[in-house]
Amino acid sequence: MLHRIPRSVRWALLVAVLGAVTVSVLQSWTSGAPGTGGWQQTQWGPLGPADRDLLIKVRQAGLWEAPTGQQMAQQATNQQVRASGQHLLKQHTVLDQIDRDAADKLGVQLPSRPTDQQIGWMNQIMQSTGADYDRTAIQLVRQAHGNVLPLITQARVSSRNELVRQFADTAFQYVTGHIAMLEATGLVDYSALPEAPSPGLLSGATSPADMIVPAIVFVACAAAAIGLLVTLRRGKKKAPTAATPATGSQLAALHSAPVLTIPAPRRDSSGRRRGGGPA
Repeated sequence: MLHRIPRSVRWALLVAVLGAVTVSVLQSWTSGAPGTGGWQQTQWGPLGPADRDLLIKVRQAGLWEAPTGQQMAQQATNQQVRASGQHLLKQHTVLDQIDRDAADKLGVQLPSRPTDQQIGWMNQIMQSTGADYDRTAIQLVRQAHGNVLPLITQARVSSRNELVRQFADTAFQYVTGHIAMLEATGLVDYSALPEAPSPGLLSGATSPADMIVPAIVFVACAAAAIGLLVTLRRGKKKAPTAATPATGSQLAALHSAPVLTIPAPRRDSSGRRRGGGPA
């Protein structure tokens, strides 16, 4: 059955399907954290995936920043870095308890270990010594706070859950205070911090990466349209219609129709044909 479909249409359909699959994959990459579930009704209001993600991310931050702060308080050569580490240890211990209390009330399961990236940061700090240790610790901890702060602010302005909004207010005060404290050491290299994400396609400030998904969709739609156009043009070139066989009644009528007869030429007394040549 497939061989009856024009090749152009088959290619158009293939491109369209591949484009749709690619778009779905890209959208799944840019969506929220996997495994966070859907919406759930609680006594504090609806609990969504972004709310759970906030509680999880703050928990993971505390799992590596608290022990890192303790290490900074013991191993840093700069007295201000030592004081910052001690402050991080105390405040992340308190914030972690607030986070776990909120998660228990909302039924959110929290992780028990840092992420692989955070473990890598801890190893990078431990492998440093002297003044390099101070700079590395301050830089990575400052970078981590910058990563979690947008999640906190977004939850505060958009969460439908009252308890999550309250937690976001508390976390915002802690994180912004830590950022100011770390920057006050004078060891933060701002040029080494990750760039802010692209504002997106409709913001007026796009990057080439923002055009990937629209380009895929456009190519898929164009291919499908071309395939449809080719099919319609081929449909206009119809093969000549075969003659319909005559029915029995039509054949009978044809045989019964009068036939014109031509009279034979007359002969004279001499036996010759009149008006004609010799017989």
